[in-house]
Amino acid sequence: MALYSAESNRGWVSFKDAEWSECEVIESTETHFTLKLKGGVKTVARTECLFCYRNPSAVEANADFLTLPNLDEPNILHSLRVRYWKEQVYSYTGPILIAVNPWKRVDSYNSTILELHKSGGTKDPHIFGVASKALRELMNSKKNQCVLISGESGSGKTESTKYVLQVLTTSGEKTASKNGVEQQVMSTNPVLEAFGNAKTVRNDNSSRFGKWINVHFDRKSTVTGAEIKTYLLEKARVVQQANDERNYHIFYQVCGAAATQRSLQELEVGEARLFNYTSVCLEAKNTDDAKSFDETKAALHFIGFDAESQTNLFATISAILHLGNLAIVEDGEGHAAITDDAHLKAVCKLLQLEAGAVRRGLCARGITAGGEAMGK
Repeated sequence: MALYSAESNRGWVSFKDAEWSECEVIESTETHFTLKLKGGVKTVARTECLFCYRNPSAVEANADFLTLPNLDEPNILHSLRVRYWKEQVYSYTGPILIAVNPWKRVDSYNSTILELHKSGGTKDPHIFGVASKALRELMNSKKNQCVLISGESGSGKTESTKYVLQVLTTSGEKTASKNGVEQQVMSTNPVLEAFGNAKTVRNDNSSRFGKWINVHFDRKSTVTGAEIKTYLLEKARVVQQANDERNYHIFYQVCGAAATQRSLQELEVGEARLFNYTSVCLEAKNTDDAKSFDETKAALHFIGFDAESQTNLFATISAILHLGNLAIVEDGEGHAAITDDAHLKAVCKLLQLEAGAVRRGLCARGITAGGEAMGK
């Protein structure tokens, strides 16, 4: 109690939106505060600032923020910072897990820690703990459970989803068929990331879509199947990227692997710098596009895409790249026209279309009026 009393005049004050500063309360009235700040003592009206009393230092690093005397924005942010300094990136607020991206490799996801959380041997905040609790509730209550992962770009949603699936797919009995289902569920990650993730200014592997994953279990908590629904894909990124941002990974993967893979060369794939849709930003940190392509191919094979299906898929990717390089000009009558060049020929070859059909599809539009259709 003596420690708490000695620190009872500490606080947080904000004069601007979301900017909190440490302070010490010298005097407090119904209308004004006299505060000791880093720049000196200042008297301010209560209506001119936001003020919150600071938690005692003895509890600022508590694992569950519901145990904090003051649960408000500045104290939550400060406790997250204190725990981050101690390399504790997870914190609880009741049943809610707050994760702070460590922006480095941490040894918090090995098999020993996984089994510890699955067995209920620790209550420390961790994504493994949340997933394990959801699975136990599913088995005990026989009712569907949901883990909602949300956050801003770069906060770690994609990695957290992987860790939840890791817990769910390593439960139950070990059988040959089970291992196949597990591997298929986990193999969807490279595919989803290749076609749905991209480098942004804040995150080198940012998911540009939302996804809903249903994982099904039998009574022995063994995975029997899964389904994934995707929505709100950022389609505009395919044709336009901001400075220092890349298109979706798959475009750079095929371009990066084309130098050594004849099958991609036969699909008219070239270097990323040669295409308008991939030339804005060519590289992402800690990313080997050629190696990632091999991983994507292996994942596609495992989830059921045979060689022919993969060839058709990569041909479509190549066609999109060449479509971005088509030169659309104005003809003598003021109409849009496409010049006859190598990119048009590549599009026709890859999509198995006639050049005239491509020109009509891109440069003309169909109008239906009164039951009659016409081209313009």
